[in-house]
Amino acid sequence: MRKSAEIAGAGFAGLTVATELARLGWRVQVHESADRPRTFGAGIFLWDNGLHVLRELGVVDRVLAGCHEAVLWEERTATGERIGVRPLAARGGLRLVTLPRHRLMTSLLSAAGEAGVRVRTRSRAVGADPDGALLTAGGHRWEADLVVSAEGIRSALRVSLGVPTEHVVFSAGACRLLVPWGRVPGGGDMWRQYVNFSDSRSRRRVLYVPCGNEVVYLLLGAEETDPALRRPLDPGPWCATFPPLRSLLSELPPRPRFDRYEALRLTAWSVGRVGLVGDAAHAMPPTLGQGAGTALSNSLALARSVDGSGDVQAGLRSWEAAQRPMVDLTLEESVRGVSYMYPGPGSPGLDGWPGSAFDIAAHRVPPRRGG
Repeated sequence: MRKSAEIAGAGFAGLTVATELARLGWRVQVHESADRPRTFGAGIFLWDNGLHVLRELGVVDRVLAGCHEAVLWEERTATGERIGVRPLAARGGLRLVTLPRHRLMTSLLSAAGEAGVRVRTRSRAVGADPDGALLTAGGHRWEADLVVSAEGIRSALRVSLGVPTEHVVFSAGACRLLVPWGRVPGGGDMWRQYVNFSDSRSRRRVLYVPCGNEVVYLLLGAEETDPALRRPLDPGPWCATFPPLRSLLSELPPRPRFDRYEALRLTAWSVGRVGLVGDAAHAMPPTLGQGAGTALSNSLALARSVDGSGDVQAGLRSWEAAQRPMVDLTLEESVRGVSYMYPGPGSPGLDGWPGSAFDIAAHRVPPRRGG
């Protein structure tokens, strides 16, 4: 008899778990509260661990088509003076690519559909039964061998299960947007690299990230109380602080999404036959660009561990025991990275961060099927 899974959340983590389980012969349904799966944010970083998962799912070529792969990561002052540089690929040949988030989402949705996953939209998860049931709005109860919470940091399933949670909210945050490549100032190799422009005095930063030949991803970071983040967003303060980026910052959306940096630690990633993954279990600030890679890798590992075990609960416990040490280290280093966001001349910059735990995590690959 085919095993079944009900998954809350059609994001990167939920679709990865769903696709792999379906490829392993499970009957899988994903519940998405919106009228269609969608992504928040603008651009995304994928390191080796995320690329390995996409290769395993058979979508890496689709994702990489039109992505960008810089040869340098640079730290510069607000006026463009270089204060730090790191070659890419990073230590040990570590690869990094960047692309619009919607490209990754489209590829994962295609893979899920090809594997036979059903995505049920306008189905809002409100809770879970540890014995194996997903509860959705309207009083619906969906019985399954496995339930997965992958609906993000505000997970209703996690709350319903009463999992003890440490939730840290930082004072810093960011607006994220895509701008057309045609607005790049042009001239100079710098504009093909990843560059963090920062002003340590005002505690503002603009992360400049090419994503293929059509768009550039900009992250406008500051403390939440900074007047430059008031909506409607005024380009003036940003152009004044970052003169080299004037052509990119002169036209900003008036009300872009703003997200505070947050971190989430749970005492356990499962309760009964319910597993939690992605931001629902281990949300981290985006200082390492490891949120997506960690979610993809851990989600694939979850599916394989549960399928390879004769008992779902035993599979969930085995999965957490194997994956948690490295995920926790990556989370800790992401939190540490918050203190490195606004480097200035003479600061430790790239020499002090990221450390060895990040290198191991970004290289890490999930177990093979049946492993």
